[in-house]
Amino acid sequence: MSTLVVTHLNHDLQNRRSYLNFVWSDDPAKRLGLEVPYGTTLDDAERAANIAVQSLSDELVAATIELPQQKG
Repeated sequence: MSTLVVTHLNHDLQNRRSYLNFVWSDDPAKRLGLEVPYGTTLDDAERAANIAVQSLSDELVAATIELPQQKG
């Protein structure tokens, strides 16, 4: 089982967006950034992180993969 460690909580004040950045505890070269509700606080970061990661997981499970169409 992997552990994701929250490394940053950023707020884009102009665009009213917030983001969490993660690294894998066993492989810090693996990084992930996800949007969370604007204004998320440090106290709410773990809950927001779990929701954002689950949402991404659900989206990836439902995604299809295709190669780009060749021109010509």
